[in-house]
Amino acid sequence: MHQKPNSNREAGLTLVEILVSLVILGIVFVAFMTIFPQMTLFNSRTETKLETMNEARIVLEEYRNKTIQKTVLRTAACPNNSWTQVAYTGKHPFESNHTPIIKVKNCPDVKPADTQVKGVVQLHQILIEIQKNNRLISESFGYVAVE
Repeated sequence: MHQKPNSNREAGLTLVEILVSLVILGIVFVAFMTIFPQMTLFNSRTETKLETMNEARIVLEEYRNKTIQKTVLRTAACPNNSWTQVAYTGKHPFESNHTPIIKVKNCPDVKPADTQVKGVVQLHQILIEIQKNNRLISESFGYVAVE
């Protein structure tokens, strides 16, 4: 009697192969599930940052169009990195818990060669900080004219 060669090999997966693939799939699934909440948090923070940067730019533009009087600044000693806080006088386009803080550098960053001439405009650096609950959340820099 002739024996038939074993041509009916069963094709399929063993239980061990299925379990290993389920474990790998579970690890990949858990990795993806931890990424999505982080992406949502990152997007939320980015949106808040962009909103406050826009608020800071609005304030900066308001103060760029004004000329601050030199008497407002404490320029007598003119120490490096000395700032004077200026009251915010514009419209309040901000969320109720956002506070704009405006600071003008006492020493001019850009000044003409002859500062003794009356009416000469000096450019002082201006710093706009947006705070929420006394915590800095955004800031912007620019220059403002001081007479």
